[in-house]
Amino acid sequence: MKLVIHFYLVRHGQTRLNRSRRLQGTTNSPLTKKGIRMAKRLGQELKNIRFEAVYTSDLQRTKETARYILAENKQGYPPIYSDPDLRELSFGKFEEANNFTMVPTALRTLGLRKILRAFANEEHVSELTELFRTMDGEEEIETSVHLEQRFTRALKTIACEYEGKDCNILIVTHGLILSNFLESLNGDVPLFLVDNSRASRVDYADGKFKIIYINQLKQEES
Repeated sequence: MKLVIHFYLVRHGQTRLNRSRRLQGTTNSPLTKKGIRMAKRLGQELKNIRFEAVYTSDLQRTKETARYILAENKQGYPPIYSDPDLRELSFGKFEEANNFTMVPTALRTLGLRKILRAFANEEHVSELTELFRTMDGEEEIETSVHLEQRFTRALKTIACEYEGKDCNILIVTHGLILSNFLESLNGDVPLFLVDNSRASRVDYADGKFKIIYINQLKQEES
């Protein structure tokens, strides 16, 4: 029997910066009331899954989301660990910038054709990351390749901890880094990234990742 690690990958619940449509990379921002409801709703969807462990980034919004999800779980309360490799991309000087006020800057720096081409590309998440790098101009922002490597490294390191087991691991992370990882596995990622407090499941066995589903609320038992 092949032993498989089932990763449940979740973007944190809505935060105040999400609600005000501001870029949120490494900036801490608390969950809104809606964000808490979203996390609890997902907790209900996953309540019958026994998680071996939970890993979050080192940013507060993922830790809060994990606690609300686990509060709904009927299979016990697993240990929670924090891993900086799961943290979001830093947007550099654009941290906390309003999404709409950035449009003139993007048009001036990149031009409309380049922006449209990026969103039309099948790998639109990696293209979006590169656009931010171009706009920043100071190369403070990670490449999409480095972002994918960092996230993959985190998951493989976690997998090594549970080698020889068939188990479920909950990962609570962030929108861009998670979407970028799923896209690297040829996943069909929504245009504006995976949603807050929606689960994507990726199985890991024999050194390979396999997408089971993306961005869903899905009742399961494992």
